[in-house]
Order: sequence, then C-alpha cells, then structure tokens
Amino acid sequence: MATTTDVGAGVQMIALERIRHDNNVRDVAAEDVVALAGSIALLGQITPVIVRPDGDGYVLVAGHKRYAALRHLGRTEIRAEIHSQEAEHSERAAENIVRTQLDPYQEAQAVAAMLANGLSDDGAAQALGWPKARVTARMRLLELPEAAQQMVGAGQIALSSVEQLRAIGQVSPELLDALIGYLADGNEWAAERLTREPGWVLDAALRETSATKVFAAHLGQVDGHELAPLRLGKKTEALYERAVELTRQLDRYSYGATVRFSDSEVDQARAAGVVIEFDRGYPLIVDRALYRELVKQAIARTVDELEVKVAERAAEKKASRGRSADQPADPVADARREEQRQLRELSERAHGVNLDLGAGLLTGLATVDPSDMDVARAFVYGLLGADYDSSPYTQTGERVVRLAVSGIRLVIDEFRTDVTKTRKDGSRGRLRIDYGDPKQPDAAVKWLWKFLDGARNAGELYGRGLVIIAAEQYASRLVVPTSQRSHPTRWSSHKDHAAKALRKLAGPHLPASLAELERAIKRAHRDYATAERGALETAARERTTAGAAAAQDADDEQAVEVDETDTGEDLDAEEDLDAGLDG
Repeated sequence: MATTTDVGAGVQMIALERIRHDNNVRDVAAEDVVALAGSIALLGQITPVIVRPDGDGYVLVAGHKRYAALRHLGRTEIRAEIHSQEAEHSERAAENIVRTQLDPYQEAQAVAAMLANGLSDDGAAQALGWPKARVTARMRLLELPEAAQQMVGAGQIALSSVEQLRAIGQVSPELLDALIGYLADGNEWAAERLTREPGWVLDAALRETSATKVFAAHLGQVDGHELAPLRLGKKTEALYERAVELTRQLDRYSYGATVRFSDSEVDQARAAGVVIEFDRGYPLIVDRALYRELVKQAIARTVDELEVKVAERAAEKKASRGRSADQPADPVADARREEQRQLRELSERAHGVNLDLGAGLLTGLATVDPSDMDVARAFVYGLLGADYDSSPYTQTGERVVRLAVSGIRLVIDEFRTDVTKTRKDGSRGRLRIDYGDPKQPDAAVKWLWKFLDGARNAGELYGRGLVIIAAEQYASRLVVPTSQRSHPTRWSSHKDHAAKALRKLAGPHLPASLAELERAIKRAHRDYATAERGALETAARERTTAGAAAAQDADDEQAVEVDETDTGEDLDAEEDLDAGLDG
C-alpha cells in the first residue's frame, strides 16, 4: 500500500485512498479529465492539490480535476499540500471561481467572501491565479449601487465602464442613481457609449431624468441661452449684454458672446471637491451654487478680455490709416477689394442661376431609368450609409453595423458555430449555437458589402439591398442573449410609405416557420398574461371573502352582546314583579 512521504516544505506524496472528496469530483467534465490526464502522463503533476486533515486521513479541498485525472491514470499517490481547516473555505471558494463560469458580478461577490474570511488582496489573487489588479477591479465593482452591479453582471453595462461609474458616484451619488435609472430604462444603446463618451451619456440622462434635484454642467463654455435658468442677477446679465456688444464689434456676424471657463475657475471647483473628470471631455461640476459663482466670474473676466481686444483693434485701425496716408497703395489690398466688388455683382446673378438649376432638374432628372446602375447606387448605398470605421471616437457606420450584427449575422450560416457539449455518456447535450461577439462586427460587415458590391445590374442591387434590410427586420432575436437583443430598425418615412412597402415586398418570402415561431411567442406571452390576470383576480376574491367573513364575525359578536343585555333586563323586571306581589 502506498505510504505518505515528505517531498518538500508543505508538500507531500499522499496515497489516493487516504483522501476523501465531495461531489465536486463527479461534477468535473469527463473530457476535461482525459485532457488533463494526458498532460500529467507527459509532464507529471506540476501543481499539488490542497487537502486538510480529517481523522486518520484527509479531505480534498482544491484540485478535484487533478485528483480525477490521477485516478484515471491508475496512479496510487498524489502530490498534496496540507492546509488548516480555517483556510478551507477561501480555498474552496477560489476553486469554485476558477472552475465555474461566473459573470463579473458573481466573481466580485465570491472575491468579497474570500477577503471576508481572512485572505488579503494578494492572497486572493494568488489563490485564483489572477493578477492583483483583477481582484481590485472586482472589489471596485461592489462599490457601485446594487442595480449597477447586476447590470454589469448581466452585460448591460460594460465592465470597462466601472471606473467611470465610480468617478461619478464618489462625487455625486444622486447623479449616479439618475444615470443608472436612465440606463436601466431601455437605454442600453447609451450604455455602449458610456466607456468612451461618459459626458455625453450623462447629458442624455439629465435631459430625460425627472429628478430635478440632480445637477451637472460642463466647465467648458456657457452660451447665452443657458444663463436664464441660473438667475445670475441684473448686474451679471448687463455684463453679458456688454460682452455681446463687444463681440459684435470684433465680428459683426456673431450672434452672441461665448464665455469660456479658465483654468483658475476649474481649479476652484476641484478644490471644493465637486468636479467629475474623465479622460476626454470637459470636467463636470455638480454644485449649482458654485457653478453660478463661477459663471459670474467667467462673464466678468470675458468682458475685460473683450474690451482689451476691442481697444487693440481700434489702435491697429488708427495706425493703419496713418500708414496709408504716407505709403503707396497696397496692390494686394486693392485686389482684395476688387474681388469683393465682383462677388457682390455675381450674387445678383446667382438668383437666376438657381432658377435655371430647378428647371434643369425638373426637366431632365424627374424621371429616370430604373435599370440605370448609377440610379440604383445613389439610392441603395445612400440608404445604408457610411462604412464602419471601428473608431471608438465616432459613430460612423452605425446603421451598417446594426444591419450586419442583428440581421446578416443571425441568418447566414457561416456566422454560427455549434458549441453543443457532449455529455459523459457520449450523448449530445442541449443545442447551443454561438453567433460570435457582436462587438466585433467586421466579418459580418465585410460580408454585407461583398454581397452588395456583387450586384450585376440595378434590379439585383435593389434586391440585395432589400435582403440586407429585411434580414435585420425579421430575424428572430431569441437566438442571442437578452443583452444583445434590440428592436428592428424603424424605417421612418413620409406617411410610413417605406415600412408599408417593405412589408409588401418581403411578406411573400418569409418562411412559414417564422410565422409559426412568432405565433408561438405571442401565445407564450398571452398565456403568461392570462395566468397573471387569473392570479390577481383570485387574490382579489380571497381578500373580498376574508373581509366579508370578518364583517360577519363582528356582527355575530355584537348580536351576542345585545342578547345578554336583554336577558339581564328581563330578570330585573321579574324580580320587581315578585317583590310587588309579596308586598
């Protein structure tokens, strides 16, 4: 029989028969065990398992897959490290995190449990085989409101947006709550922009939120239409009008004065601890009172700067007039004045030219040949829009990406992969189809353009454009996770002509299976609504019955009290009568 032998500090060779285990070993996938067994047979057991003493033997804490692989190889001993019982909970939690596919929210909760049981950040990272930064990132996720944590876990908010959310919450928890409520209210499209454009998403949330107590403003510049709600007072309003007047002296075509915040004013807000700053964009201030004071300062400073510029401009003109009297004519200035004179004359001719343009278009372009390829390209390519540029700073090609990801990717066979697992008994498990990462749309977009560019005539180009549009319009979203589902594109048009025409064109070509699926979905929704309505009606009847019974009980009690009172009065009367007879 194999014996226990010391092989190093803290690591021993222990007979497999002395180690007891729980059901975790039976939960390990057979194919994983076979793969690991092959590696151990070739390289040996590199990482020891973890056990704790238990009676005359040991209990396996971590390393169930290695244990199963050695049993599969017919080995009798295993390299093991003996830990105390106090460390078992954290070690078992670490193995469960590694062995189970957890979302970031679940990982964060598990890491918190490990830390609560005495492990340090470094210890948790070592137990999990993670960089310490990952452990720290998961703990930071738990600093957010519960709703935000769950949205990150569900994939509705990207994990990369956690730092932006923390930055907002540390300065203004109310603003963070308003943002989370906005994102949860069917605005997943905004959540996608949160990482790269947090300021823009906050602006959208503030425009939609009904929480009037929440305030935030960019410390970039202030326009005239933003001043009225701030109620800055007559003195400041007069200063702004002075700024407008000075601005027009510098540029007669201006419509107002632009007031920009200086570094000094931004630093004042930073010192007060009421500023949210991101990598890109202007800082955000969340204190309305301080913002009003900073606006007042910025307007007064702007007026001073504009007065200096106006004075400098006047001095330059005066000096220029003095030089002109003493110097010969400037040929460049003369040429410029002549150019302006000619343009003024030509502007009068432009009125008639525009009328000529209208007549030419109405005569020659109002009716076109539908088989003309240029006509087809103008409409089809113009309808689909720009190509996707994959830039994190722009939204170029959003429509094409939407059509490719929510249509082409779901209906073309080459974009789906069968990832169905095989059970231990060799049978196939539940069907699982992977459609790839929707955030990496390049392949689907490339297919879309290749399909469109392959059209050989105008009719085929129109048809292929309709295929792309109809695929996104009618493809079932049930094949992808809930976080990836979105409503079909709304092709808005005059009198809804576009959507109506699309239904007529695509309708005859929709498969019967699609219609049956849609009916089944409606039936499921209807059954749920019926069950819910029935449950509510039953609860209402039960409450009514209980109320009636309670009222009847109260009436019965009152009747009993009345009977007892009447009986007492009768007895008193009888006693009085008897006394009278006796007398």
